[in-house]
Amino acid sequence: MADMYKGKIPIIKRSLDEGWLRGVGSMSFGCIPRDFSVDPVAMGDSPSAMKLVDPSEYDARWEEDEANESSLEHLFLRGDKPAFELLDQDGFPDCWAHSSPHAMMLDRLKQHLPVVRFNGVAIATLLKQLNGGWCGLSMKFLRENGAPEVGTGPGQWPYQSRHGKDTPELRANMALHKDTSDWYDLGKQEYNQTLTQQQLYTCSFENWAMAADWNRFSHSMCLVRIVRVEKGVWAPLVLQSWKGWGYYGLGVLLDFWPDNAVAIRSSTPSAT
Repeated sequence: MADMYKGKIPIIKRSLDEGWLRGVGSMSFGCIPRDFSVDPVAMGDSPSAMKLVDPSEYDARWEEDEANESSLEHLFLRGDKPAFELLDQDGFPDCWAHSSPHAMMLDRLKQHLPVVRFNGVAIATLLKQLNGGWCGLSMKFLRENGAPEVGTGPGQWPYQSRHGKDTPELRANMALHKDTSDWYDLGKQEYNQTLTQQQLYTCSFENWAMAADWNRFSHSMCLVRIVRVEKGVWAPLVLQSWKGWGYYGLGVLLDFWPDNAVAIRSSTPSAT
């Protein structure tokens, strides 16, 4: 099997488990390790309203998306250039607060809205959750409060900083950027937002950007799409929150499937 997906995006294999982070200068994690003896995995408790794509359709759906260049991967790499610069957590343990904003930024691409950079460090700071968390927690924040925008102007929060101010102007601007429809089980805790593999495929083929946690790495990333690496071999394509990693932040995790995931179906259609 090739080491590159489409000749340019690195494929991270199980044999490279210990070395997949090489070359990243300011890498950091931030998912809180979970004690499965206290909080076991829930079985069969998933978003029940999702109309699932049958596995027999995967190849045809994939080939249609490739022919039409209609997936989130294609929208992000239109013209082989990224539609936006990735959010770099820059040493902050806030990966879980970057995966959901990345998903919202991809959702805006799908809606043909202008690029707005959202501030993951601000989300963790506003939640006073400075030592880690889960994608389910940041997605809940985006649903209830909206996303803080990167910047130094009124209603914005400085990039990669804990020193922004929680003002009425900030909250009003955040309210313009809310997760308005998602796959999120309100009956589960933030650390237990599991999706089955068939649900992950369904979200992928429906172009619903996902935030996802990998307990193996104590790390959270945006799951852009499930890709067909070769016939019969599928894997998550992720957008990282580390500058200088992968291909414009993209990489394929072969054999590494997420433990938790939440998906945005729609965010506030604000053109600001």
